[in-house]
Amino acid sequence: MSNAARILVRPSMAHPEISTSATQCVVGKDIKLNPQHLQDYSATLLLPIEQDLVVVAGAIAYADRIIRRNRSSGWKRTIEVTLPVSDPARWSERSVSASLTDALSFVTGDDWDFTFEPGAQALTIPQSSFNFLEREYVVVPFSDGLDSFLQWQILSSQAGGPSPLRIQTSSRAIDERRNRDIDAAGHHQPPCLKLPVSLAVGTHPEISFRTRTFLFFSMAALAAVKTGAPRIVVGENGVGALGPSLLPYADECPHRTTHPGFTRRMAAFVNALLGSNMRFDHPQKFRTKGQVLVEALKADIANGFEQTRSCVRGSRDRLGGVHCGICSGCLLRRTTFHAAGIANGPYFWDDLSGVSLDSCRSDSSGRQATPNDEGIAHHAAHGMTALAALAEKSVDDPVFRRAAWDIANDVTGTTATAIHSLARAHAAEWSAFRESYGPGGLLNHLGKE
Repeated sequence: MSNAARILVRPSMAHPEISTSATQCVVGKDIKLNPQHLQDYSATLLLPIEQDLVVVAGAIAYADRIIRRNRSSGWKRTIEVTLPVSDPARWSERSVSASLTDALSFVTGDDWDFTFEPGAQALTIPQSSFNFLEREYVVVPFSDGLDSFLQWQILSSQAGGPSPLRIQTSSRAIDERRNRDIDAAGHHQPPCLKLPVSLAVGTHPEISFRTRTFLFFSMAALAAVKTGAPRIVVGENGVGALGPSLLPYADECPHRTTHPGFTRRMAAFVNALLGSNMRFDHPQKFRTKGQVLVEALKADIANGFEQTRSCVRGSRDRLGGVHCGICSGCLLRRTTFHAAGIANGPYFWDDLSGVSLDSCRSDSSGRQATPNDEGIAHHAAHGMTALAALAEKSVDDPVFRRAAWDIANDVTGTTATAIHSLARAHAAEWSAFRESYGPGGLLNHLGKE
């Protein structure tokens, strides 16, 4: 089975089906656009090229999800996408097409090739009911996680600064409910734009989905351009933003979905396409999640943080609606709260002093652990331990030098030193968290395997 595939995008369901061997993607069926959500991006009416960006970002995400990787042939896929746009000449300019494929290759590890054709169908979008001319904004991609919540709170607390405009990073109803819970706990209702694109990718899509952030960063960039905001602030901590890219896993492309090197490429693409001058900032890229939370608590701006969610598991995992406690997101969250001196929970697997997952269950009547649960716990603990182990390396080690180049094209040593300091801070927090459950606990067992 080959790792090459072709996607042909049709502008609407009314557009006649084409006889082709390529996988066909139909706007309105496979890429669903919510006109009510999209209208809120229209601080001024969306130009045709801006409408193109919405559809192209959706088509890229769809292709990434629908084309399964054949791992026996390696990680890299070759993906050819043919799609209609309002201005094929503009999209085909080297400054636009090259920066687009550069960003996608960096984040997915795949080869992408685009053919832009005329025939885009104009989207009927009324102008936004929001008045974005009342104030200055800074755009904040906002999940229901702790990082984006803390960054939003930090920006909101800065007197005289621009107002943070949240871009919700999911179109799922459950994530919208969590965002409402977060707002209610924080006692104020900030302006928030919802993701206007959703995908119909069947029951067995490609699970890696590295372009998820390409989709919502594209929407964040569009919001920045339409509101005149000069920057998009990504709140991801350094362990989450940089850590996965420092730790190779099997034959996978480095995980760079919120990496500064990726967002720098995203900005180059959007600015080339739209003639804008926006940028992405990563103020927490050299700090741990624990360090950011401690700062927010000291400033008394963390109200509502308990409502955030870090667990990567879903309702199908039958965990009773609580955090699992042992996935990568949960272990980082628990390490963070321990560093801040905060009791937290509940977790499905709560007391990690046990010798097995089943002995760690908070509810003895809960379901028994499966091999998949064991694998998730092992992978998460191993990743936390492997990142901590980087602290033992010299700051001149190639792993830090390469990372500094990926982040900022820096060869001076300044960025490498900052990454090394991040690894040391993470190592201290992770060690303290593991020790809190004793030498015989599950974490120490998993982390050494």
